[in-house]
Amino acid sequence: MKVLSLATILLCSSAAMAHFTLDYPASRGFNDDNEPTAPCGGFNTATNRTQFPLTKGFLEISSFHVSADMKINVVYGNDPAATDFTTAAATPASSISINHPGQACLPLDLSTFKGAANNVNATIQIVYNGGDSPLYQCADVVLVTNATGFDQTKCVNDSGSGSSPTGGATPTNKPSAAGALSAKGALSTVAAAMFMAAVMAF
Repeated sequence: MKVLSLATILLCSSAAMAHFTLDYPASRGFNDDNEPTAPCGGFNTATNRTQFPLTKGFLEISSFHVSADMKINVVYGNDPAATDFTTAAATPASSISINHPGQACLPLDLSTFKGAANNVNATIQIVYNGGDSPLYQCADVVLVTNATGFDQTKCVNDSGSGSSPTGGATPTNKPSAAGALSAKGALSTVAAAMFMAAVMAF
C-alpha cells in the first residue's frame, strides 16, 4: 500500500511539473509555481532586451503538455503595466496550436502588425493553455528591421508539430536532444509510476 501511495505521488508531481518554458528569445524569468500568474508568470519588471526581427521572427518553447493552444500578444513600451497586457489581448499578434510535447517553434511575423516598427521596445507575451489554467511567459525585445543577433538555428520542432500561422519562420524539424529528453523524461516518469502502481495492485 505504501508503494502504491508513492506511485500516486510520483504521478501527481510529474503532472504538476508539466507546463512550458519560453526558451528563445530569453524569458523575463521562470518559476513553475508562478506561471499561472498574469501577465508574465510572476515576473513584472522588464529585463534585458533581445533584438527581434519585424519579418519572419519566431519564439521557441519547450512544451510539457500533449497539446496546447497559445495566444501571442505584443505590448509596446519600456515597462508595460498589467493593464497594457489586457488591452493587447483583445488583438493578439498570433494564435497557434501544437499537438506534441517537446520543442516547438512558434512563427511570429510582425511586419504588418499594428504599432510594430523599427527600434520600438516591446514585450512579447505567451498565454499558454494546455488544458488546465492559462500559463504566462514574457520576453522583452526591441523590434528591428535587421536583427543581427537573431539565431535562426533556435527554430526547432520536435516531431508531430501542430498548426502554424502562415508567413512565419519555417520550422526545421531538427529536435535538440535536451528538449526531447526533458519532455520525454516527464512523460516516462508518469509511465513508470503507472507501471509501479499496476504491479503493486497484484
